[in-house]
Amino acid sequence: MTVKLEKAYRDELHRALEKCQFIEETLKMCLLSAIEIARIQVSPHFPLKFKAEDISNLPLGPLVKAFSKINDDTSLHDDLRKITKERNQVAHRSLLFTIGELQDKAHMSEAALKMKGIVERATDIHNRVLDIRYEFVRSLSKVERSHGKAKP
Repeated sequence: MTVKLEKAYRDELHRALEKCQFIEETLKMCLLSAIEIARIQVSPHFPLKFKAEDISNLPLGPLVKAFSKINDDTSLHDDLRKITKERNQVAHRSLLFTIGELQDKAHMSEAALKMKGIVERATDIHNRVLDIRYEFVRSLSKVERSHGKAKP
């Protein structure tokens, strides 16, 4: 029984990390779209020297901070900060069990349930960020068309 609980926990742990990684990558895409929109709009007046490399290596916390500067949804910003803390706990402390804890059915059930909650929250947050990403894509397309830079 405890082996099944440990597997269930690890499965939820992997899903939690995966969902948080999806959030991170989608935030990067939002920021890159915003930079490209700004580049198209202001390049005739002054250079915009941001590059993909400036964003591609940022961890989740700094990405959330940068994202909050290009989006007004303060509720989403709060949720992103909370999931960042949870992700950090998952990434750094989630596999630190003692032998006694691994054999404790109640403990493992509770730990798996906690991971499942993180997966659900991260999934919801990712969906909300995806909606914003789609808005950026539409805006970028509109800006490119208006400046004659539409892609074939």
